[in-house]
Amino acid sequence: MSKNRVFLWTAPRCVSTAFERSIMTLKNSKIFHEPYSKAFYFGPEKRSPRYASQETSNQATYRSISKMLQKEYDGKDFVFSKEMAYCVENKMHIFAEEGFKNFQHTFLIRHPLKAVYSLYKASTNPKLTGWDYFDPAEAGFRQMLELYEFVDRHIHRNPIVVDADDLLDYPNEILKSYCEAVGLEYEENMTSWEPGPVPEWDAWAGWHEDALKSSGFKARVKKNRPRACAAFDVEDLPPEVGAVVEECMPYYEALSEKKILPKNTELC
Repeated sequence: MSKNRVFLWTAPRCVSTAFERSIMTLKNSKIFHEPYSKAFYFGPEKRSPRYASQETSNQATYRSISKMLQKEYDGKDFVFSKEMAYCVENKMHIFAEEGFKNFQHTFLIRHPLKAVYSLYKASTNPKLTGWDYFDPAEAGFRQMLELYEFVDRHIHRNPIVVDADDLLDYPNEILKSYCEAVGLEYEENMTSWEPGPVPEWDAWAGWHEDALKSSGFKARVKKNRPRACAAFDVEDLPPEVGAVVEECMPYYEALSEKKILPKNTELC
């Protein structure tokens, strides 16, 4: 029986795929890459028009995916699933089921100025992702906070929150704190990996290019605290992006108050 089961909930462009890649360096694991996204975009219960032209996958239901996650994976030390919180909007009740009782829920956030603008650039770049439109519904910060509050009230108190800027500035410290918090065995080499294809990511061509080309986390020499914490001006952004950034800020700030901190560092 797998000992630990962990969800990482996030929003697009929050460095979550690289985070997942670091978890993949740990031995004897069962990793699920955005399983509920298949139901959200491709299944009979699909809730987004983004892939509407593609054939519906009748097997990609929320129930079948939940059963897959709840299965026992004998011989595996842990099960880890990374997913976008907006893909389970209005479906949060399923995580109060008996089959999910052993799962820990964790969250990865990033300043909306960076995450939302990066989402805009990726989703309006046909050469990269094949798309040329930005959907504000995919920003995902409101759904992250709603899911956090649901977990805190109904499943387990004080879910772990990681900020992507802290991860990029202090990768070893943050990953060590994260692993200790969720019961995974931290390894010093988990900040490094070989770049290259990951078959489980093939369904999302173009969206994970940075993670595929990456070789690990290396602490930034110039820490990003001042820029991330200072007030920002959205006037230079496309109007629809600036509006979404401002809408996401209260949700980000509420989650940021819960985040774990790297030890022996001073953050604003």
